[in-house]
Amino acid sequence: MDKHEYYRSVAARAPGFRSLLAAEFNYDWDLDWPDVESVLVSDLDEVSRAENLQYRDELNFLLQELPTDSDVDGFFKFVGTGLSPRVDLGQSARSWMLELRDRAARNVRSKAE
Repeated sequence: MDKHEYYRSVAARAPGFRSLLAAEFNYDWDLDWPDVESVLVSDLDEVSRAENLQYRDELNFLLQELPTDSDVDGFFKFVGTGLSPRVDLGQSARSWMLELRDRAARNVRSKAE
């Protein structure tokens, strides 16, 4: 299986996160949103517990399947996102995904109360 096929199979198991990257963070996302945090408040913090469970589980899967920064960068390129965590946030895409997973997990806990 080549890298393109591999990324396709991985993306198929993470439809919510793929949509976040490709739709919300499309190539001109910064025309629709003032900053990355605004997107995350809307798409993580203000959504249901079930949606946060999905994000958490998908990110857990992706972090296992994409163990290096290079793997995650390739996945971001495959998805066609306009977000560049290195440029937009000053951190690697993988470390940003770790933060998102932890944020979704916190939201799951807080929405259960």
